[in-house]
Amino acid sequence: MSSPVRTVGVDQSAREAAARMRGSHVLHLVVLDERGRVVGVVSDRDLRAAQPSSLLVKEPTMREKALSLMKVRDVMSPHPHIVDADAPVIDVLRAMRRERIGCVPVVERDGSVAGVVTGGDVVMLSLMLIGQGC
Repeated sequence: MSSPVRTVGVDQSAREAAARMRGSHVLHLVVLDERGRVVGVVSDRDLRAAQPSSLLVKEPTMREKALSLMKVRDVMSPHPHIVDADAPVIDVLRAMRRERIGCVPVVERDGSVAGVVTGGDVVMLSLMLIGQGC
């Protein structure tokens, strides 16, 4: 599990989310509502899909401008699969495989975000299990 979790608010612009991902070197942000509850996940793939095609709009600044017109709530994947902080890792791995998802937010009993399990975490776990370290 990765922690601290990189988050974004539902009402922030998609452009802000893209900038946060680039600045944090992550591929997913957990989306929180105004009360701090997990309401979605936004991925780099979601943001690329929301932009006009580079075949149609050649200028990168114009594609970025399109993101500034959208809110995170418009591009996120809502109702993400989440797990409790005490869930066995096998449950998380099975969910990622079954649902074909790249990250799973991990929440405490009070609903606050404890971490996130990503594909990178799975690779790191695999390396540790075969004795190759990180």
